[in-house]
Amino acid sequence: MDEYFNPDIKILMIKRQPLGRYWNMADLAAPYWRFYWNSSEGASVWFGKKEYPLTPSVLTLIPPDTHFSSTCSGMPIHYYMHFTAGPPFTEIQPQIIRMVPGGEMLSRIRGAVKMFSSKKADPIRLSLEALQIILACLCAVPEKSINRREIDPRVAAAMKMIDENPASPPSNAVIAGRLAMSTNSFLRLFRRNAGISPQLYSRNKRIDKACILLHYSGFDIKQIAAETGFCDRFHFSRVFRALRGVGPAEFRKIKS
Repeated sequence: MDEYFNPDIKILMIKRQPLGRYWNMADLAAPYWRFYWNSSEGASVWFGKKEYPLTPSVLTLIPPDTHFSSTCSGMPIHYYMHFTAGPPFTEIQPQIIRMVPGGEMLSRIRGAVKMFSSKKADPIRLSLEALQIILACLCAVPEKSINRREIDPRVAAAMKMIDENPASPPSNAVIAGRLAMSTNSFLRLFRRNAGISPQLYSRNKRIDKACILLHYSGFDIKQIAAETGFCDRFHFSRVFRALRGVGPAEFRKIKS
């Protein structure tokens, strides 16, 4: 075997907290993965019209951009992680993935929760334990949900150029030149492989980055607009609302 897969996992948050009625929220869609485990009953997530109770015997994994709601009627302790993962885990169809952990996995989770609760927890060890849990959960993603489409290497290279500098990506002409293609040929190839134009791909990536900055940075909205390549806060807010359904300020409040 001479090919190896790098899942490119980035942990955004690990947290343990008691839930309450504040967790009754309508739409929690965001461009990152969520992992949930509750040590007692009392909370649920809803996808479509189906309820998925969060219990000690089940792990819950929620792919990016899954529109779901949450309810809580008690005060359960909620352990959760937010993370991103590279392709093919960037395009998993919206769903709620459930996993019944074995004794070893449950012991690992309880150990991670206990470690997290300690004020002297080693952040490196805690992160490595979290990665172990995340990798095991990604292995439980249904094969039919994973999009293994073949992308032309030139389009993959173009996507990488855009991803590396989402705020100011190279122009179509520059990308085409680096790929030794004409601009029109590059545009046709990109649309055929990605289903959208490079401009739309870039816009979507910029808004995804903005979502993460809204939840995981201290930047104000004007700073985030600049960081993601928008000319001003108002243009950024219009594009953000068109894609996410809510404005940046409202989105910032929705995180769990």
